[in-house]
Amino acid sequence: MDGNEKESADLRPKLDELNQKKEDAFARKQEISALIGEKIRQISEFRRKRNELTGLVRSQKKDRDALNAQITEKIAEIKKARPAPKPMAARKEAPLDAKGRPLRPRAIEQQIALLEERLETMPMGFDAEQKLVKQIKQLKKQHGELSESAGLSGELAGKSKEIDDLKKAANELHAKVTECAKESQQYHEKMLALSAEIEELKKEEEDKYKEFLAHKEEYMRLSGDVKDAQTEVRKARKAEKSKEAEERKRKDADEQKTLKQRAKEAEEKMVKGEKLTTEDLLAMQSVRD
Repeated sequence: MDGNEKESADLRPKLDELNQKKEDAFARKQEISALIGEKIRQISEFRRKRNELTGLVRSQKKDRDALNAQITEKIAEIKKARPAPKPMAARKEAPLDAKGRPLRPRAIEQQIALLEERLETMPMGFDAEQKLVKQIKQLKKQHGELSESAGLSGELAGKSKEIDDLKKAANELHAKVTECAKESQQYHEKMLALSAEIEELKKEEEDKYKEFLAHKEEYMRLSGDVKDAQTEVRKARKAEKSKEAEERKRKDADEQKTLKQRAKEAEEKMVKGEKLTTEDLLAMQSVRD
């Protein structure tokens, strides 16, 4: 084995090793590219869900703010409807029943009916009649005030119930807003984490691509060396074959010359009548052919 053949044989394992490293680096680069693509798709899905939740939060906040505005409005109505407290001197004691309990409008109605019946059916003096009329008038006035107060209390109670219902609905919406905002933030944090992972993967992808190019460049260089060595080997073999052919041609010419000489000598021996050997006969036969 000459130098070129040895060089070619020595380079082949290195060439195979470089080719494997080149293919491994490219395969890893492709694998990373696919992984980056998958993470980008995940980010897109997380962004869609986050945006949906963010939109829902905005809508729920508007609804919650609308409820709070209604609550404020109802409270203002209650404050406006509630009568201002009267000075102590202007306050009148509420009418009491026989047991000292405040009379209800219905009880005052019964008392008025009883006094009116007494006024119509029982004979009495002028002073007593006027006193009874005054008493009935006073009871009617008290009845009107109590009825108005009871109506106002009922109205205020109704508005207070409306406020409680609105507050409950607003609190429920606030809880939903908080939960949706929390979930939206979780998707946002997942997007940030995936983005960081993608940046790291892109660095590795770039490194693997550079590694692939370096192995490819070295592979091409060694491949060229192998081809050069193989070309030299082919040239050497061709020269050797040409040399062998020339040598064979020279040997054939020498042999032919020798045979002709022997054939000539055999013919001379035959003319002289000398005995011919087997070699003489073969030489003569070869020349004739």
